[in-house]
Amino acid sequence: MEKKLLKSTHLNVDISDIDLKPGPFCMSFNFNLEPLKSSIDKFGVLNPPYLLKNSNSNFIVVAGYRRLLAIRELGWSNIACQILPENFPPLKALLLNLNDNLIHRQLNNIEKGMALQRLARFLIKEEIVTNFMPTLGIPSNKQTLELFLSLENFEEKIKVSVAIERLSLRVVGLMRGIGRDDRLKINDLFTSFKWSFNQQWEAIQWIIEIASREGRSIKEVIDEREIIEVLNNDRMNNPQKVRAIVKILKARRFPSLLEAEKLFKKGLSDLCLPLGVKIIPPLFFEGTDYKLEIAFTKGDELKERLADLHNLSGLEKVTNFWKGIKHR
Repeated sequence: MEKKLLKSTHLNVDISDIDLKPGPFCMSFNFNLEPLKSSIDKFGVLNPPYLLKNSNSNFIVVAGYRRLLAIRELGWSNIACQILPENFPPLKALLLNLNDNLIHRQLNNIEKGMALQRLARFLIKEEIVTNFMPTLGIPSNKQTLELFLSLENFEEKIKVSVAIERLSLRVVGLMRGIGRDDRLKINDLFTSFKWSFNQQWEAIQWIIEIASREGRSIKEVIDEREIIEVLNNDRMNNPQKVRAIVKILKARRFPSLLEAEKLFKKGLSDLCLPLGVKIIPPLFFEGTDYKLEIAFTKGDELKERLADLHNLSGLEKVTNFWKGIKHR
C-alpha cells in the first residue's frame, strides 16, 4: 500500500506571528535550552518547525516548540517553517509532534503525562493503554494511566521534582488525595536530600498513618521538633539525615516495634555471640522463625563456632529477649 506524504507548505514566518505559549500539541516541560541554542547557533535549524494557522491569522506550534524558543532567545526575527493545511486533523497534528519528540529525545514523566492527557481528548482510555503507553515506556494499565493523567494538576515544584526524578511516582500517586500545603511539604522533605524511592515510599506511608492516628496535618508531622533538628544539623551529612528522619518516623509509627528491636539488640550484646555469628529475628517480630548466620572460611572454623554456640550460656533464651512488648 502506497504511503501518503505529509502535505505542507514551506514559508518564512516572523517569530512575532507565532504563539509561543504551550499549546494543545505541546509536550515539553522543564528543559534546558542552552545545548539547543548552541547547536542552532553553529549549524542552524536542521528540522523545520511545523505550524498551523489559528483563527487570529497567527500560527500555533505543532512540532518544534523548543527550537522556536531557542531561536527567539538567539534573536532571530524569522524562521523557515512547514505550514500544515488549515483542515489538518488535530489528532494527526498531535501524533506528528509525539513522534517528532520520540525520535529526537526521551520524554520525562511529566511530558509523558502531557502527551497522554492530550491523547485522552481524542481517544478512549483502552486505546491509549494498548497503543500508546508501551510506546512511552509506561506500564500498560488503567491505574497507571490515571496517575499520569493527573500529573499536570500538581503544583509546579512537584512537577519539576517528578521530571528530574527526585520524587517517586508512587509517592505522587498517594499525594493526589492530600491538600496543597501537605503536598508541598512532602515534596520539600523528599527533595531536600537524596532519598531513595524505597525510602520515600516507606516514609510517606508512615507520615500519613501518623497524621491520621494523631489527628494532625501532614505538615505538622513533618514540622516536629525532632525532624527539624535533624534537618538543621550541620554535623550530619545528607544520607545520615535521611536515615535519622526515617528512624524518627518509624519510632513514632511503631513505638513498640522499636522498643522490641532495642531489647533484642541488647540481649544479643549481653550474650556475646562468637565472631562471625548473627541471629536474625522474624520480620517485625511477628513470626516464630529465627535465622542463624555463620560466616567461616574453613571447616575447622565452622566446627569451632558451632561448639562455642553449643556451650554459650543463655542462648536458649534468645527468643524471649524482646517479649513483653505489645505491638500497636
